[in-house]
Amino acid sequence: MTDKSALFFDVDGTLMGDGRYVPESTKAAIKKAREKGHYVFINSGRILPLARYIENYVECDGLLCGCGTDLYIGDKNIYSFELPEDILDEVREECRKDRGDLVLEGPKGVAFAPWIRINEVVWLLDLVKDQDALWTGDFYDRSYVANKFCMQYDKETDLGSFRAFAEKYFDVIERSGDFYECVPKGHGKAYAVKKIMETLDIPKENIYVFGDSTNDLDMIRFAEHSVVMGKHDKELEPYAEFITRDLEDDGIEYAMKHYGLI
Repeated sequence: MTDKSALFFDVDGTLMGDGRYVPESTKAAIKKAREKGHYVFINSGRILPLARYIENYVECDGLLCGCGTDLYIGDKNIYSFELPEDILDEVREECRKDRGDLVLEGPKGVAFAPWIRINEVVWLLDLVKDQDALWTGDFYDRSYVANKFCMQYDKETDLGSFRAFAEKYFDVIERSGDFYECVPKGHGKAYAVKKIMETLDIPKENIYVFGDSTNDLDMIRFAEHSVVMGKHDKELEPYAEFITRDLEDDGIEYAMKHYGLI
């Protein structure tokens, strides 16, 4: 069993702020942690093509993508879960019927339903294009692989019907901005942490997780050393071991110094 520690970081709101930037203090702190021999993993809801974007700013030992559904140590894929074709077909049809804006996420890119209409999803489309992660094939192409999906809703959406369907197969995470992030049951960011612990033989007391939003909840609850950013979803507070400063106020560096990791 290794005596190294492993650090797991969410991306948006934890490592990366609005405007798609990473503070210099965060970059320096992660570099110091790796120089001291600690493992650093990106543990994100982003699928692989979007998670790779963070590598422009920080070096890491692996990308844990899609809320525990597609996991990499270096360039080696150690685990991947693909939605079965029949379930994926049901997802498409249910969201179309319930008038929910559907965004499929997988290792080949992000696929947007042809019926999207809500402003926030149209904005997301521009972001995905900017990060070169857009699936440009047909939305119904059988070669497209999805790990998870998101559904944006508004007053026209039949939420009761959607949830009755989705909760049969997915953990439905309610996110700010009126959208659901739907992760296949049995997965999640805590699952990704456990797979790394198992693969690298790291004890639980050497695990540190950093997050800010509801899709970080399962790993915040799981880890003994859980860091919540200064700006965070309130659901995380009961399970946080340490609430650090805001990202923009050197929150990552402050927390890592608090724990003696750097």
